[in-house]
Amino acid sequence: VNPDTLMSVLPKSFLRERALVLGQLGRHEDALRIFYCQLDSLDLALEYCDVRFEKISASIHMPEGRGDASKLSKPSECPYIPLISVALKAHGDSDRGIESAIKVLSLRRDKIDRSAALRLLPKNIPISSLSQSFLVPALIDSESQARRMEVVAALLRAKYVRLKRTLTETQIKSQSSIHTVPGLRSLNLGQPIYTSKSFKARPSSLSSYNFPDISITKYFFPRYVVIQASVFNCAPQMRDKSLGNVQLVVAESSEDALLPSIHIPIKTLPSGMTGSSWCVLAASPQRLDVSAILTCELRYNIIEVDSTTGAPLSFNGGFGIPSKSVVEEIQDIEIRRAEFEGLARLD
Repeated sequence: VNPDTLMSVLPKSFLRERALVLGQLGRHEDALRIFYCQLDSLDLALEYCDVRFEKISASIHMPEGRGDASKLSKPSECPYIPLISVALKAHGDSDRGIESAIKVLSLRRDKIDRSAALRLLPKNIPISSLSQSFLVPALIDSESQARRMEVVAALLRAKYVRLKRTLTETQIKSQSSIHTVPGLRSLNLGQPIYTSKSFKARPSSLSSYNFPDISITKYFFPRYVVIQASVFNCAPQMRDKSLGNVQLVVAESSEDALLPSIHIPIKTLPSGMTGSSWCVLAASPQRLDVSAILTCELRYNIIEVDSTTGAPLSFNGGFGIPSKSVVEEIQDIEIRRAEFEGLARLD
């Protein structure tokens, strides 16, 4: 039924019904005048505003019962503002109208647009009449909301740290063996012809205080040499720091028969953990003389972390402490032609 048509046929004595129809027509102040003035019921007027508030809240996806008038795009959208206006105008700003307006402010302080409501009140109203019923409780509510947000933020941060830790451990585990590294699967390496014994990689010159413990293992295939750098973030000065984007890089090869093709870094290596970086060189063993020398570097970033949570103090958004980039020159690695022939006696 068309609300205009229904309004024209409703008897004037059907006050509640007429108010609801006026609401359907968007004439909310007229509807509130019926509830507040003609029916003399602030409770009915508040109930009408509550229904409107729930509808508006649902339309902007606000959690039920946890309204926040600040999320309404315009003060005029707050359904309680027209009621305060009606209450003040109905009594000519008399004491009764002011008392009703303050009561609305007090009862719906968590939902009402406070600044818009206060602007409607007479300028000569004493602060004392507002402080106990509205201003002080509103401040307490705001502080409680701020505390709730702090708790939520702490919980979300803790969850982020747990997920970040789990992701880091999973990534490190996936790169721990040559047969599980995702970045090597496309090469279809198969079983190595020969695998060297692990040996410690030393710095080629004076190392920095954060130099990690590095073990090198070489894997030989018909067309590739794969070098595993097992990195242990164990330096005492790195107790509250993680290493990021850790990668072994072949900076130079003495033979064209060995050319770097793939570098697989460790994305994040927290203090006290071991991870593997991988370097793949395309090889032409038949072109190789007796041996080739590889000039190598270990590159990484130093990431400051919170000593309590382990969460990074620097994020992608650019806030926090920026990470420091480090390049460490390590001892040369020798690749011998005989190793492609599987001569284990060389070790």
